[in-house]
Amino acid sequence: MRRALLVGAFSLAFVATTGLSGQEPKPQDPKTKDVKPDMRFKGQLPSYWGMIGLTDDQREKVYALQAKYNQDIDKLEKQIKDMKEKMSKERFEVLSAEQKTALEDIIRKKAGGGK
Repeated sequence: MRRALLVGAFSLAFVATTGLSGQEPKPQDPKTKDVKPDMRFKGQLPSYWGMIGLTDDQREKVYALQAKYNQDIDKLEKQIKDMKEKMSKERFEVLSAEQKTALEDIIRKKAGGGK
């Protein structure tokens, strides 16, 4: 959930800082004109970073760092999700059969799917 909010905030900042506001496009930097588009990193800058005059080189470095760390973050988030699922299953196994049935009934009623 937190990651989705961050992505949304970064998206808003990106739109606000990428020239989508009707400004003239920036001229091509001669240092990067020979770089194939698929060879450049893509990403979004943190909020307000687009307003501080980053060079294209700085942007590429920021994008590369984000790509590098996002891979590790994604792996860790998957690990956390898997651990939470495992904990939930093991926690459920602590309950007696009667408690499991009662809990399932409560959940079903709360979800609107039962009597």
